[in-house]
Amino acid sequence: MSLDVIFVCGALLCLLAIPALVSAWADNRIPSVSVFALLSGTGLTVYAWYSDPVRLAPSKMPDAFIRVFAELLRAI
Repeated sequence: MSLDVIFVCGALLCLLAIPALVSAWADNRIPSVSVFALLSGTGLTVYAWYSDPVRLAPSKMPDAFIRVFAELLRAI
């Protein structure tokens, strides 16, 4: 699995965990699954960034999404 895929999966997990956290907070529930998703997404993103900080610099992060999307289209 490439670092781009790891980074994109982590970023998407973090993105999806935020509405789940808000929903659990609004319903007065314990947000255990959303906290786990947020922590694991953050861990994946940080791991990918520390593995190659030049390729995943903040200015080049959108390129990682494009590369992963291109890999998906190529696989189809």
